[in-house]
Amino acid sequence: MTFNNIKRFYRALLFICAVYFLAVAIIHQTGIKISMLFVFYDIPSERYQDLIISFLAAGWSMLFLIGFLDDELKPRIQIPIIVSGVMAICGLIRARMEVQFHSEINYEIIALAFLLFALIAAYYKAVVQKR
Repeated sequence: MTFNNIKRFYRALLFICAVYFLAVAIIHQTGIKISMLFVFYDIPSERYQDLIISFLAAGWSMLFLIGFLDDELKPRIQIPIIVSGVMAICGLIRARMEVQFHSEINYEIIALAFLLFALIAAYYKAVVQKR
């Protein structure tokens, strides 16, 4: 893969993350329980929890959007974005793994883990090796 393709892939992942977290924010704001947008969609939640999650997810969405809009992939912008993004995705994975309602591996965990791996690998290739 050439550098430009890796850069496009990384930026596409940032955009996907921005859209995902924005969707999480909107869904939590409305209270509609949808798998992958509600980590625990099959149990009741308090309204205040949904509201807190919604504004935090909106903040993460904006961070990913800032990273996406940074065409030059400046490390001083990308490093805080990738760190906060990795923390957010790891937090979702940990929460889902810690409270298992079913014995099988959850497809949500696999999807989030793949996104995390792809984001880190693309970041490394596009930003770290660029220097």
